[in-house]
Amino acid sequence: MPHPLADLAAGLRSKTLTFLRAPVSHEFYGMLADHGHTFVMPAAWSALPRPRQIEGLLAAEAKRLADGTTFAMAPDTVRAAREIGRDRSIPLPFTPDVLPAPSGMLVFSADEPLAHLPSGTPVVAVTWGPPMDGFSPGVHLTWWAPMRDDEQERDAAARGRLIPIVPDFDLHLSFLPLFDTRLHLEHLPSDLNYSAVPLRSVVAAWYALTADSTTLREERPQATFTQALKEQKAKKRGVQVATTSDTDTARRGITKRAAQKANEVNEGGVFEPAPELAATPKKADHGVFDTALDHQLDAGHRRYAHIYREAADHWHRLEMQVTQRYPGIFEALEELRAQSSSQWQPWCWMPSVRVSGWLMRMYDAPVDQASWDGPRIAALGAWRSGGRHSALTTLSLQATASDRVPADLTETMPAPGLGLIIDDSGTIHLLLAYLDEVGDRDVADAELVIISNYGQPTGMLEDITKLTVFLTGDTLLDAVKATQAYYDYAAVQNGTEPHPTEEALYAEHAYALGLFTGLLAAICAPGADLRDAGALTGRKLPAPWPPEPNVLSEMTLWLLTGTPAAG
Repeated sequence: MPHPLADLAAGLRSKTLTFLRAPVSHEFYGMLADHGHTFVMPAAWSALPRPRQIEGLLAAEAKRLADGTTFAMAPDTVRAAREIGRDRSIPLPFTPDVLPAPSGMLVFSADEPLAHLPSGTPVVAVTWGPPMDGFSPGVHLTWWAPMRDDEQERDAAARGRLIPIVPDFDLHLSFLPLFDTRLHLEHLPSDLNYSAVPLRSVVAAWYALTADSTTLREERPQATFTQALKEQKAKKRGVQVATTSDTDTARRGITKRAAQKANEVNEGGVFEPAPELAATPKKADHGVFDTALDHQLDAGHRRYAHIYREAADHWHRLEMQVTQRYPGIFEALEELRAQSSSQWQPWCWMPSVRVSGWLMRMYDAPVDQASWDGPRIAALGAWRSGGRHSALTTLSLQATASDRVPADLTETMPAPGLGLIIDDSGTIHLLLAYLDEVGDRDVADAELVIISNYGQPTGMLEDITKLTVFLTGDTLLDAVKATQAYYDYAAVQNGTEPHPTEEALYAEHAYALGLFTGLLAAICAPGADLRDAGALTGRKLPAPWPPEPNVLSEMTLWLLTGTPAAG
């Protein structure tokens, strides 16, 4: 005789697969996005048109559902998971062996849901699967709530427009050694209260499914559900039903296994919650330059709004990519900076070699990847730490070009990192500049590092070019030669061939750098005339220059409109 929980789980799985593969799902997800719902997706997807984003999200969710294992839990086991989820004093370390399957769907009845959301809606299903592209090791997790009957269209099932459950929210949950504060801290910031208990309840449910006190048995649903899943090409069409003797036994089983796991991971003293939630918002904040307000602006200010959004979106994508690949990295580096900044020069946010070392030590990043990502993350980190301040020049670059080494940047840069925005005949070039400490003080103290998107707004971390020059000597040509000689020597020491030395190449590189270094020096010059572009819209009070650290996640745009003093 078919098990009722197997029927419940298999039936919901089949209906959800039908929904995810039907045109109505595209309409529904589009409606959610229009109302401000943000989905977890690879950072690069944010540059795609919304229909392409939704297509990718639906395909990924359908694959998780079709390939995964289906689970259901008896009421006693569900109650135990709920109780553990609410008791934040119990640590729930999350490692791969906590999962009952690499991907799956866990179904609950509306009478015994896993949790209730703040709206009072029950959580009746959870789906999970491998992380999406570019995310750290872990799982992609989605909560589902039932769609009310009175909200369905008339004859929705017959017309193929039934919406059985709706995605309430999703997230990426990393495996240890990265800690998610939503699992471990008793006192959470207000913006985490929403997901804390449901998230802990899910992990507690996974613990229950893999605990010794739980019996897992595959049950076959009734034939109509099995046949429907077969036609949908769903794998593993049986349902794993979890039972236990009573709620107390299930609770002790979860607690015992969680304590064992905590002891295992704590042997090296690593079981300390680390910052997890980045200040980077899911969606770039355009503030007073929001698209919906463009009609209130004249043509010139609309151009500034367009430039603002392109720059903010590009750098936001890079931040998102970094935090997806290395969860908690910016918070961890800020914490390291607070503890260790006396070990390097005060004008340096953090030496890029420290950042690369952190990626290798804490995230097991390969040397080549850490060496590439480290300076780029340092540029983003310095820019974020200083308040996300960016300057747009309305002058030609030749007006600020200089062949002099801007050695005084160590004293005049008003923020550890600055954004440079160049509007070049309709193409927007986006650069981030910061000062790096040089390991060999006999060569130079400071190294100016500029990362550039070279006019490609959809470029990601792998595409970002790094320009660098030591702040030494009088002319940029001499500084370029000294910088190249330093890196050529390092290449020889590492067994690789140095770059060819040609005077024409040196001169070309020095000229290109002079366009950017001259602009940066003009922005940082004492008495530079920069205006808060947002204030020119009349929607905010002007911020004073030089800028202060900004507690908001949005970028501040400054206009360099006057001819600067020669640098």
